[in-house]
Amino acid sequence: MFNQESLKELIKKIVAIQAPSGFEEPMMRFLKNELEPLVDEVYDTPRGNIIGIQKSKDPNALKIAIVAHMDQIGLTVFNIDSTGFIRFKKIGGIVSRALQGQHVRILTEKGAVYGVIGLKPGHVTPASEANTIPSVDEMYIDVGARSREEATKLGIKMGLPISYSMKPLELAYGYMATPSLDDSCGIATLIILANEFKKNPIKQSIYYVGTVEEEIGLRGAEVALNGLDLDLAIAIDTTSAGFQPDVNMREIIYEVGKGPAIHIAELGAGIKIESQLLVRWLEKIALKHKIPYQIGFQHGGTDAMALMQTGSGIPSCSIGLPRHYSHSPIETFQLNDLENLIILLQKAVSEINDDFKLNRI
Repeated sequence: MFNQESLKELIKKIVAIQAPSGFEEPMMRFLKNELEPLVDEVYDTPRGNIIGIQKSKDPNALKIAIVAHMDQIGLTVFNIDSTGFIRFKKIGGIVSRALQGQHVRILTEKGAVYGVIGLKPGHVTPASEANTIPSVDEMYIDVGARSREEATKLGIKMGLPISYSMKPLELAYGYMATPSLDDSCGIATLIILANEFKKNPIKQSIYYVGTVEEEIGLRGAEVALNGLDLDLAIAIDTTSAGFQPDVNMREIIYEVGKGPAIHIAELGAGIKIESQLLVRWLEKIALKHKIPYQIGFQHGGTDAMALMQTGSGIPSCSIGLPRHYSHSPIETFQLNDLENLIILLQKAVSEINDDFKLNRI
């Protein structure tokens, strides 16, 4: 059985892999290599998704997809000015006010080039600007180059991905702060579940799916399950938590430290209802095994919304790891919550029956 120490080390290992949306190859290779000794079959698709399958010997067994996205928010090189400073654009919903003063790495073919996102000297910043956030178009990265030629010599060119360059930080009482927790926690869950079900086989067939480009529109999930004869799907992701000084609890009811979040629906441009059959099933399992959990609404979309539109419609839901400071380099969570999320999924999947009701009426 996994423990919190091994879970923490796995998270640190995954977070060190840089995989902004559209540039997921390092995470694709990692997940495929991790799954290879644990599953009967694993492959990558031309779109970039990774599929690992633990096959049941029972032809009537349910086929269940457990899904996590491999990409993370980031930036991309948009221009190199004549004095060697790098201009950039966002990849995904990165928080602009979290950018200035951050350490970043530009992922070149020669290796990572480290830089900092600069800001105007405080001594010459007028009061009218001192407490404002410039637009991303006004920001720049300093890598130490003082000409376009020097920057280019480092391997920097247009379109390269850029990621945060901060390491995980262990806080008190089992908390951790880290960049790209979204969705490193999901990838960790896939690997741990594959290990657990390898050691203790279950009746069901399990499909471990790593998707690409979730942060820029659920694009990998839209096609990930096409051609697979599946019965249901569960997406694992992070979810925003309240109970911090600047969040109104009328907007977010989840709390870090109170257990994984089972989502009734997802909130965005409108409200999207998840499979209530699966929501009630997960809640029932949590109650049966006295696993701490929360139930409510996800702010933003997860892969579940695309998965349930596959083929004639695959019953799908999502489960989230509550975290503070979403889409910043200091996403903060508690290890107990992630441990309980994994245990909940392990119990739910292993105890599901062949006669599990999938139709709504």
